[in-house]
Amino acid sequence: GRVTATPYEVLTMGRVGVDVYPDQVGVGLDEVETFHSYVGGSPTNVAVAAARHGRRTATITRVGADPFGRLVRRAFARYGVDDVYLSEGPGQTPVTFCEMFPPDRFPIYFYRSDAPDLTITTDDLDLDAVVAASVFWATVTGLSAEPSRSATMAALRARAGKGRTILDLDY
Repeated sequence: GRVTATPYEVLTMGRVGVDVYPDQVGVGLDEVETFHSYVGGSPTNVAVAAARHGRRTATITRVGADPFGRLVRRAFARYGVDDVYLSEGPGQTPVTFCEMFPPDRFPIYFYRSDAPDLTITTDDLDLDAVVAASVFWATVTGLSAEPSRSATMAALRARAGKGRTILDLDY
């Protein structure tokens, strides 16, 4: 495998994208004037949070060969998430928009009809790194389509009985 000498403390796998949030609160997307973008996706958010707390992290995922994919790669570098398992795949990097109606209504609009992260294959996996990680985090989103379903299942089988494994509902 490609595992490095020092195992990852947190290794995640699956969904990645760019979250686009409005600067204006309490108005619909059709009325928003300006937005800010952030790296997103449950496993990506977990890796970024762990890295920000000084943990050695990486994410097994794919982005499109597009500006949003470049944004994800730059965010990984900025937050200290190892990009060794971040590859380009077919399709476009998913984008998600959110409306903000505090205190409790935040409608989300996903644009991921051809999400590259759903094209992760078993050949993309470094199973030695998956097994060696202190925590392995995957999502059920990865189980929603082939070939990522087979890759996710292969990673989970490799992890059986080896450390903390989290299967996130990603809801």
